[in-house]
Amino acid sequence: MRKRVLALLLIILMVAPAIAGCSRSADQAEPPESSEIKKGGVLNDYLEDDPNGFDVQENTFLVMYTLARQLYSTLLRYKGDTLELEPELLAKMPEVSPDGRTYTFELKKGVKFHDGTTELVADDVKFTIERMLDPNGKGMSTWLFEPILGAKKFMEGKAASLEGFKKIDDYRFQIILEKPYAPFLNNLAVPAASIYSEKLVKAAGDNWRLNPIGTGPFRLKSYVPNTEIVLEKNPYYFEPGLPYLDCIHYRIVPDATTALMEFENGTLDVCIIPVNEYQRIKDSGKYEVLEGVALNTYYFLMNMSDPMWSDVRLRKAVAMAIDKEKLVQALYGPRGTVAKSFVTPGIPGAYEEGTGPAYDYNPEEAKKLVRELGNIGKLQAWQRGGDRLTDANVAIQAMLKEVGLDLEITIVEKAAFSDARNKGKIPANHGNWWADIPDPDNYLYTFFARTNQMSSGYNNKEIQDLLEKARAEVDPEKRKELYRKIEDTIVREDVAVIPLFHIKSLLATQKNVKGIIMHPTGINIYTYAYKEIQ
Repeated sequence: MRKRVLALLLIILMVAPAIAGCSRSADQAEPPESSEIKKGGVLNDYLEDDPNGFDVQENTFLVMYTLARQLYSTLLRYKGDTLELEPELLAKMPEVSPDGRTYTFELKKGVKFHDGTTELVADDVKFTIERMLDPNGKGMSTWLFEPILGAKKFMEGKAASLEGFKKIDDYRFQIILEKPYAPFLNNLAVPAASIYSEKLVKAAGDNWRLNPIGTGPFRLKSYVPNTEIVLEKNPYYFEPGLPYLDCIHYRIVPDATTALMEFENGTLDVCIIPVNEYQRIKDSGKYEVLEGVALNTYYFLMNMSDPMWSDVRLRKAVAMAIDKEKLVQALYGPRGTVAKSFVTPGIPGAYEEGTGPAYDYNPEEAKKLVRELGNIGKLQAWQRGGDRLTDANVAIQAMLKEVGLDLEITIVEKAAFSDARNKGKIPANHGNWWADIPDPDNYLYTFFARTNQMSSGYNNKEIQDLLEKARAEVDPEKRKELYRKIEDTIVREDVAVIPLFHIKSLLATQKNVKGIIMHPTGINIYTYAYKEIQ
């Protein structure tokens, strides 16, 4: 490990120019002198990886989503740290036709992009959607807009424009869906659905990805690849008085230990707390420790189309052989909770926390099923990347061994793993799912609507038909009933997946940092954040 003195010297050298680079721009007035505490300042943050540009349509990693939430705006967003949608670029919530297919939108007037002169209009929304769906483009999140009428033809290059987008005037437009799709409004709040300016994107050409111009609370001031990103307050932001911060200075710090050291030395204002340091940081009393709900499920998935895993008795045995409480406490301590359902609790239509169809730990019943099965042989599972088995996989392997099951886990390079998953070729794996949107569809449809999806090998026509019906159902109570039946069958009867645990988001901040919103989707929002300044 790097010596502490050398690390401190490097920190000082890196932070000093960044603070100078965060000085107020000419169009940002100095605050009046006062002895009262003011909201503002420079927030020193870090990212675990470089985003390699700022085009959120071609990069769906969390680092990019975090930056996008500061640089861009979406038609809708979530209210604070809740899962309730509210207008962002819209003047009001959309009107939805009785059949659930036609959505009528009205934009806020006077919203300016970061250049201060270009106004947001309906043509920009159409451009953004078509750019994502462009068959010659790099859109990674086409699923957001695929429910729109004519999207398939447009993506296949068989249509010059999107049939389901109807412009009424500069501020009003309609989006018509191919068929009802209940989660559609949630899709519009995903960072990848951020609205771009047609004029500015076309003018920038290939330089757009490095010179983004959005409507978000902050704008790009400077970017040194693999080193730092500096965002400054957007003086043209459409919400009066916001943001409070003058600047966000992100440094690229891949190593969690280094980030924590810098945080404790005061050169970082925020830090994701490593699990093994959580209690020490909390008990020190020196910092604010924020805990947030996160929409995730860690699971063990068995490919039902693989003969090795095709017997439901084997899958039940595995489900009852894993001591989830022991597993989550060993891995995540107070950050984790045992999963009783695949869909994360708190999502509309999901099971409440502590309830659900998942099997409880029952090693004796697992052993009984293993004896019934007879000579099973060696079971196979894969791990995505790494130079050694993860602690979770080692623990699962040992727990299965205790009931008489021999699980061999092969480490597979990440690209090969992803390719095999898309082809339905992974025999089994321990993985995790962080939801894009707070809807059961994003979990259950994603994994089980098609046999080869996510290598689940799931083939139950009745349930797959119900998944199609549930995503089209607009009545919340009817949707809830459908998803209960679907999840009960998938998790309890078919044992297509074993939910293991959910984890919370943990963030530590310096005492003078306030107002950070930790959203359940895993993104920190800094629009309302500030440092207390004398």
